Amino acid sequence: MKYVPQWLTSTSWDGVGTLGLETDASAPAAEWPEPVREALEVAREYGLPAEVDGMFYAGSRGGAFTRAGEGAAGPFWRLGQHDSQLGDSYVSEYVLDERGWVVLLDPSLPEPRFVNSSLIAFLDALAGWDYRNEHLDDFDDLEPEGDEEEDDPAEEARVAFGMEIARKLGKRDPAAFTGEAITWWDRVYEEVENDVI
Repeated sequence: MKYVPQWLTSTSWDGVGTLGLETDASAPAAEWPEPVREALEVAREYGLPAEVDGMFYAGSRGGAFTRAGEGAAGPFWRLGQHDSQLGDSYVSEYVLDERGWVVLLDPSLPEPRFVNSSLIAFLDALAGWDYRNEHLDDFDDLEPEGDEEEDDPAEEARVAFGMEIARKLGKRDPAAFTGEAITWWDRVYEEVENDVI
Protein backbone atom coordinates (compact mmCIF):
# COMPACT_ATOMS: atom_id res chain seq x y z
CA MET A 1 0.00 0.00 0.00
CA LYS A 2 1.39 3.38 -1.01
CA TYR A 3 1.97 5.81 1.84
CA VAL A 4 -0.05 9.00 1.43
CA PRO A 5 1.44 11.80 3.53
CA GLN A 6 -0.78 14.04 5.61
CA TRP A 7 1.61 16.90 6.47
CA LEU A 8 4.44 16.46 3.99
CA THR A 9 4.27 18.51 0.79
CA SER A 10 6.77 19.58 -1.82
CA THR A 11 7.05 22.92 0.02
CA SER A 12 7.35 21.56 3.57
CA TRP A 13 10.99 22.57 3.94
CA ASP A 14 10.93 25.90 2.14
CA GLY A 15 11.50 27.76 5.40
CA VAL A 16 14.56 25.75 6.47
CA GLY A 17 15.98 24.56 3.18
CA THR A 18 16.98 21.06 2.16
CA LEU A 19 20.11 18.97 2.40
CA GLY A 20 22.17 18.11 -0.65
CA LEU A 21 21.67 14.51 -1.77
CA GLU A 22 25.04 12.88 -2.24
CA THR A 23 25.75 9.44 -3.60
CA ASP A 24 28.49 7.26 -2.22
CA ALA A 25 31.33 6.77 -4.71
CA SER A 26 32.02 3.22 -3.48
CA ALA A 27 28.46 2.07 -4.13
CA PRO A 28 26.70 3.83 -6.99
CA ALA A 29 22.98 4.26 -6.51
CA ALA A 30 22.28 1.76 -9.29
CA GLU A 31 23.80 -0.96 -7.09
CA TRP A 32 21.86 -0.04 -3.97
CA PRO A 33 18.94 -2.20 -2.79
CA GLU A 34 15.64 -1.27 -4.45
CA PRO A 35 14.07 0.19 -1.24
CA VAL A 36 17.06 2.53 -0.82
CA ARG A 37 16.84 3.67 -4.45
CA GLU A 38 13.11 4.30 -3.95
CA ALA A 39 13.89 6.33 -0.81
CA LEU A 40 16.40 8.41 -2.78
CA GLU A 41 13.64 9.25 -5.27
CA VAL A 42 11.35 10.28 -2.38
CA ALA A 43 14.14 12.50 -1.04
CA ARG A 44 14.60 14.05 -4.48
CA GLU A 45 10.86 14.74 -4.72
CA TYR A 46 10.26 16.14 -1.22
CA GLY A 47 13.77 17.03 -0.07
CA LEU A 48 15.40 16.22 3.26
CA PRO A 49 15.00 19.14 5.66
CA ALA A 50 18.12 20.98 6.72
CA GLU A 51 16.54 21.17 10.19
CA VAL A 52 13.37 20.26 12.06
CA ASP A 53 13.59 21.93 15.46
CA GLY A 54 14.46 19.49 18.20
CA MET A 55 14.21 16.46 15.93
CA PHE A 56 16.37 16.46 12.79
CA TYR A 57 19.60 18.17 11.76
CA ALA A 58 22.22 17.81 9.05
CA GLY A 59 24.68 15.02 9.80
CA SER A 60 28.13 15.86 11.06
CA ARG A 61 29.65 12.55 9.91
CA GLY A 62 28.67 12.53 6.27
CA GLY A 63 26.10 13.84 3.83
CA ALA A 64 22.67 12.42 3.16
CA PHE A 65 22.70 9.08 1.35
CA THR A 66 26.34 8.33 2.03
CA ARG A 67 27.07 4.86 3.40
CA ALA A 68 27.53 4.18 7.12
CA GLY A 69 27.76 1.24 9.49
CA GLU A 70 29.22 -1.61 7.45
CA GLY A 71 29.34 -5.06 9.03
CA ALA A 72 26.82 -7.02 11.08
CA ALA A 73 24.65 -3.97 11.75
CA GLY A 74 24.81 -2.45 8.27
CA PRO A 75 25.05 -1.24 5.69
CA PHE A 76 23.10 1.95 6.28
CA TRP A 77 22.59 5.14 4.31
CA ARG A 78 22.82 8.37 6.26
CA LEU A 79 19.92 10.81 6.44
CA GLY A 80 20.79 13.22 9.25
CA GLN A 81 21.10 13.27 12.99
CA HIS A 82 19.04 13.84 16.07
CA ASP A 83 19.92 16.84 18.19
CA SER A 84 22.88 15.77 20.28
CA GLN A 85 23.39 17.72 23.46
CA LEU A 86 26.57 15.80 24.22
CA GLY A 87 28.62 16.94 21.24
CA ASP A 88 30.11 15.07 18.30
CA SER A 89 31.39 12.18 20.43
CA TYR A 90 27.79 11.08 21.02
CA VAL A 91 25.83 11.49 17.80
CA SER A 92 22.59 9.65 17.13
CA GLU A 93 22.12 9.27 13.39
CA TYR A 94 18.98 8.65 11.38
CA VAL A 95 19.80 6.13 8.65
CA LEU A 96 18.07 3.91 6.12
CA ASP A 97 18.65 0.17 6.25
CA GLU A 98 18.57 -2.18 3.25
CA ARG A 99 14.80 -2.62 3.64
CA GLY A 100 14.25 1.12 3.32
CA TRP A 101 13.35 1.43 7.01
CA VAL A 102 14.47 4.49 8.92
CA VAL A 103 16.29 3.57 12.12
CA LEU A 104 18.24 5.57 14.67
CA LEU A 105 21.83 4.58 15.39
CA ASP A 106 22.25 5.55 19.02
CA PRO A 107 25.64 4.85 20.66
CA SER A 108 23.87 4.13 23.96
CA LEU A 109 21.77 1.29 22.48
CA PRO A 110 22.99 -2.20 21.56
CA GLU A 111 21.02 -2.16 18.29
CA PRO A 112 19.34 0.43 16.06
CA ARG A 113 15.99 1.83 17.22
CA PHE A 114 13.17 1.55 14.69
CA VAL A 115 11.80 4.93 13.56
CA ASN A 116 9.62 4.50 10.44
CA SER A 117 8.78 1.91 7.78
CA SER A 118 9.84 4.18 4.91
CA LEU A 119 11.47 7.50 4.19
CA ILE A 120 8.18 9.08 3.14
CA ALA A 121 6.62 8.05 6.46
CA PHE A 122 9.61 9.55 8.29
CA LEU A 123 9.40 12.81 6.36
CA ASP A 124 5.65 12.99 7.04
CA ALA A 125 6.30 12.41 10.74
CA LEU A 126 8.91 15.19 10.72
CA ALA A 127 6.46 17.51 8.92
CA GLY A 128 3.81 16.57 11.52
CA TRP A 129 6.29 17.39 14.30
CA ASP A 130 7.06 20.71 12.64
CA TYR A 131 3.32 21.44 12.37
CA ARG A 132 2.87 20.61 16.06
CA ASN A 133 5.69 22.95 17.08
CA GLU A 134 4.35 25.78 14.93
CA HIS A 135 0.95 25.62 16.65
CA LEU A 136 1.84 25.11 20.33
CA ASP A 137 1.29 28.80 21.05
CA ASP A 138 -2.25 28.59 19.66
CA PHE A 139 -3.41 27.37 23.07
CA ASP A 140 -1.89 30.16 25.15
CA ASP A 141 -5.23 31.94 25.53
CA LEU A 142 -6.47 28.91 27.50
CA GLU A 143 -3.87 29.45 30.24
CA PRO A 144 -5.44 29.87 33.69
CA GLU A 145 -5.26 33.39 35.13
CA GLY A 146 -3.80 32.41 38.49
CA ASP A 147 -0.78 30.24 39.25
CA GLU A 148 -2.74 28.48 42.00
CA GLU A 149 -5.03 26.80 39.46
CA GLU A 150 -4.55 23.03 39.44
CA ASP A 151 -6.12 22.46 36.03
CA ASP A 152 -4.38 23.86 32.98
CA PRO A 153 -6.66 23.75 29.94
CA ALA A 154 -3.83 25.05 27.73
CA GLU A 155 -1.59 22.14 28.70
CA GLU A 156 -4.42 19.66 28.19
CA ALA A 157 -5.19 21.14 24.75
CA ARG A 158 -1.52 21.05 23.69
CA VAL A 159 -1.21 17.42 24.75
CA ALA A 160 -4.44 16.47 22.98
CA PHE A 161 -3.28 18.30 19.86
CA GLY A 162 0.04 16.43 19.83
CA MET A 163 -1.55 13.07 20.51
CA GLU A 164 -4.02 13.58 17.65
CA ILE A 165 -1.06 14.08 15.31
CA ALA A 166 0.50 10.86 16.65
CA ARG A 167 -2.80 8.99 16.17
CA LYS A 168 -3.07 10.11 12.53
CA LEU A 169 0.56 9.22 11.82
CA GLY A 170 0.04 5.85 13.50
CA LYS A 171 -2.79 5.03 11.11
CA ARG A 172 -0.41 5.54 8.18
CA ASP A 173 2.64 3.78 9.70
CA PRO A 174 1.40 1.52 12.53
CA ALA A 175 4.81 -0.09 13.09
CA ALA A 176 6.19 3.31 14.15
CA PHE A 177 3.45 3.97 16.71
CA THR A 178 2.89 0.77 18.68
CA GLY A 179 1.94 2.46 21.95
CA GLU A 180 4.43 0.21 23.74
CA ALA A 181 7.32 2.71 24.10
CA ILE A 182 9.60 0.58 21.91
CA THR A 183 9.89 2.70 18.78
CA TRP A 184 11.42 6.13 18.42
CA TRP A 185 8.09 7.89 17.88
CA ASP A 186 6.50 5.99 20.78
CA ARG A 187 9.15 7.46 23.05
CA VAL A 188 8.82 10.95 21.60
CA TYR A 189 5.03 11.07 21.89
CA GLU A 190 5.15 9.54 25.36
CA GLU A 191 6.99 12.71 26.36
CA VAL A 192 4.38 14.80 24.51
CA GLU A 193 1.62 12.98 26.39
CA ASN A 194 3.37 13.66 29.69
CA ASP A 195 3.84 17.31 28.64
CA VAL A 196 7.62 17.04 28.92
CA ILE A 197 8.25 18.40 25.42
